[in-house]
Amino acid sequence: MRQEAREVLLTRQGIGGIASASLASFGLLSAAFQVALAVWPDMARHDVAILTSLAGSCLMAGIIHAWPKIDTSHHYRYPDFTIQIKCGDLLNEQENVIIGFTDTFDTDIHDGVVINPSSIQGQFERKYYSQDTSRLDLEIQEKLQDIPIASRETAIAKRRGKLDRYPIGTTIVLTNNDTRFYAVAYGFMRNDLRVSCSVDALWQSLTSAWDAVRTNGGLEPVAIPIIGSELARVGSLDRTSLLKMIALSFVASSRQEIVSRRLTIVIHPKDRQSVNLVDAEKFLKSL
Repeated sequence: MRQEAREVLLTRQGIGGIASASLASFGLLSAAFQVALAVWPDMARHDVAILTSLAGSCLMAGIIHAWPKIDTSHHYRYPDFTIQIKCGDLLNEQENVIIGFTDTFDTDIHDGVVINPSSIQGQFERKYYSQDTSRLDLEIQEKLQDIPIASRETAIAKRRGKLDRYPIGTTIVLTNNDTRFYAVAYGFMRNDLRVSCSVDALWQSLTSAWDAVRTNGGLEPVAIPIIGSELARVGSLDRTSLLKMIALSFVASSRQEIVSRRLTIVIHPKDRQSVNLVDAEKFLKSL
């Protein structure tokens, strides 16, 4: 509640939303008041009380209109698709899912040194592979067999994890119980096992992911987390900016050729305070 109040009352976007909605309400209510005054002239004796009530009602209507919703969406007509923003658990979504991997497609989560088990990838491995990384590795290797290796590290330089690097943006499709998981290599796994990602690399990865969804998804709905907000360290962008970047990339790609009928951007509840939904809603409407 406090987060929503700050977004509405203490940000330029929130105050602007309140002002525009309040002015619209004032126009409607003042017109109704003029009609009522013509019918009942004696109401003019209570002009101060009426004006005070009118102003209060307009302000309240503006705040209600501007108050951010946990689940919001915007429909685009050309082409026909919808972008939805919601709080929840990405892996509980009843649709295909995009998951961020590194350029080495490392999967080792057993002690959290290579891949953090609390990351989306780590949760995915625990939920669908019961931490059986050998089975996942076989599937990944099968999907990567026709993709040229970009470079290869030595065991001395990179002491843990996989050594083969694939181009940033490489996207493979893993299937589990009829759900497609698009594993996109958006982060660079450094030899010290820290992950980094630039804004350019993230945009390139998103574009590649949309291409994979377009090719394999049959316009089915797809969900994506706020990629780049955790371990990949896109330090120049906050979560709201990353969310906007995901939406902008999807719209740009869809206007070249439709990707999916619905994209759901899922915000984990613990990250809700880091996302300005008022700003995000306005951005969706501006695209």
